[in-house]
Amino acid sequence: MLKKPSRRHTLRAAMRALLAAGLIAAAPALAAQGASDYPARTVRLIVPFAAGGFSDSLSRLIGNALSEQWGQPVVVENRAGANGVIGTTAAARAPADGYTLLVTLDSHVSNNFLVKSLPYDTVRDFAPVVFLGAAPMVLLANPGFEADNVADVVRIAKARPNSINYGSLGSGSQIHMAARMLETAADIHMTPVPYKGGGPAVTDLMAGHIQLLFASITSSLPIVQQKRAKALAVVFPKRLAALPDVPTMAEQGYPSVEKVGFWFGIMAPAGTPAPIIEKLRTSVLDAAARPDVAARLAEMGLQIQPMGPAEFGDFVKSELARWAELVRRENIQPQ
Repeated sequence: MLKKPSRRHTLRAAMRALLAAGLIAAAPALAAQGASDYPARTVRLIVPFAAGGFSDSLSRLIGNALSEQWGQPVVVENRAGANGVIGTTAAARAPADGYTLLVTLDSHVSNNFLVKSLPYDTVRDFAPVVFLGAAPMVLLANPGFEADNVADVVRIAKARPNSINYGSLGSGSQIHMAARMLETAADIHMTPVPYKGGGPAVTDLMAGHIQLLFASITSSLPIVQQKRAKALAVVFPKRLAALPDVPTMAEQGYPSVEKVGFWFGIMAPAGTPAPIIEKLRTSVLDAAARPDVAARLAEMGLQIQPMGPAEFGDFVKSELARWAELVRRENIQPQ
């Protein structure tokens, strides 16, 4: 025969239920209160590539502006390796409290198809915060290389297969994919040289250790102006005001290469409270709108196209679909 619960037991159970209900009801208010106090300490901004490249430069610019806005340190932490996988993994495993953020680039999507086994889920393990915009690439050659345009590159590569070395940040990077798509479109073969970031690759290009590099406009413009590299083509639908005499890839007969390019966004670990996500979104956009920061972003070639969390999340999903088709068409195998 079942024993009837005592009056004391019944009261305790009722109190526990009321307490739980109260906590659940208060949760949104508690989260909002936490967001009003955020950030109360150092915020870590993980950049999954080496120092000196596009993502690093842009992250430091935004990070410094956020630090001034919040009155709290924002530390840029370069966690390079495996085309961004090492740094992205560290961010995915961080506490979902808003104090560790991830700088996301195009490789955040492309790695799904070009790396055999990712230790995280691109969509499920991250909360989109804000998408800032996209930036064009430039096909660079070292000053001593005999090519002055894409036709010259194709001619040399056909005459001497695999003789041209180009910088690559790994098979999932836009830099690598741009070169790979040029090889496919022109039916040529070149040799990739791996780097952990755009900065080291640019240094080796100027030193003559590699012949070609698809690089961000940020990295390209100063060294082209200093004649430490030659700009052979712009990877963008139209010519750039900063390089008006450099034709696009499409103008030189290779429009398919223009379907790759850099984009820049910020994500947080999944589970980060929505009020903190919203505060981050508005803070980043406020930082980017500061006149001095906006001017520098324009110099860096970033085409501002802000998206909030929901739109950014939808963009990532659409990019996953686009890359699936691209990888299938190019018959590129994961490594």
